[in-house]
Amino acid sequence: MNIVFFANGTFAIPSLDILKKNSKYFSIKAVVTNVDKKIGRGQKTSESLISKYSKKNSLDVIKIKDFNDKYFINNLKKLNADIFVVISYRILPEYIYNIPNLGSINLHTSVLPEYRGAAPIQRSIMDGKNYLGLTSFFLNDNIDEGDIIMSKKVPIDEYITYGESFEFLSIIAPAFLIETLQNITKKKKVQIQSNKNITYAKKINKKEYCLSLSSNAKSIHNHVRALTPPGCHIFFNNKKIKLFNKFYNEDNMTIGSYKYINEKLHIGCRKGTLIVNELQFEGKKIISAKDFNNMNFKDNTIFKSTK
Repeated sequence: MNIVFFANGTFAIPSLDILKKNSKYFSIKAVVTNVDKKIGRGQKTSESLISKYSKKNSLDVIKIKDFNDKYFINNLKKLNADIFVVISYRILPEYIYNIPNLGSINLHTSVLPEYRGAAPIQRSIMDGKNYLGLTSFFLNDNIDEGDIIMSKKVPIDEYITYGESFEFLSIIAPAFLIETLQNITKKKKVQIQSNKNITYAKKINKKEYCLSLSSNAKSIHNHVRALTPPGCHIFFNNKKIKLFNKFYNEDNMTIGSYKYINEKLHIGCRKGTLIVNELQFEGKKIISAKDFNNMNFKDNTIFKSTK
């Protein structure tokens, strides 16, 4: 099977790697990714990890900014791909995803039609779900609404973070992708997406990284782990500080107050207590709850949503 692989993020690397290792069955005709970014004051060029992996493994790389580039479109057609595989990439227009004879597929990190959109892992955790998922589907004109090839629920506990979930799903995605491609080869029947249980995973905005303690501890706990990394911040002694937690309980304390118990910091919420094991003042290293407690702040200093 001849494949053109579209990707940007690191999530896609293990899936690209398994296709490369199974070259007897899959031929990667090219890897399509975004053009290199210029970052920092010096505007140094930064190459994506997917591009670096591809070059290291002697795969042809196409870096594209504009899908309307006629030269790019003609080159895609000349590759004679059977299928386009899209993972962690931009939305493809119809004139691109219809080029291969078998169509184009995407791997999405939820059980569709749940959590269509940009941030399915984060929104699932934020909502307190006890599972995540993977879905493979054919691309169509509507975002994450194509016919489903396969879907899989992945149970999780109530302490796993976004970063841990991202890594875990990226590890199981390759086998899922191989099975998806095998099902396409066998012409297994696809499933039209249900009109029931549709939810959306909108992109995370910057304001969501600022914590409010005026909710119950369980909701705040889910919010923190859904956005870790990079982590959520709050203010303490007029300084921005990130909280890294794995626990919560239903003990009630004054909102924003804290106690040091069993090498953990217990912070009062509207209902219940957030239990924090590590913290990080802005621009500083991560410290333990014990190190924070040893700073001996005044007794009336509390955690607040604003300075």
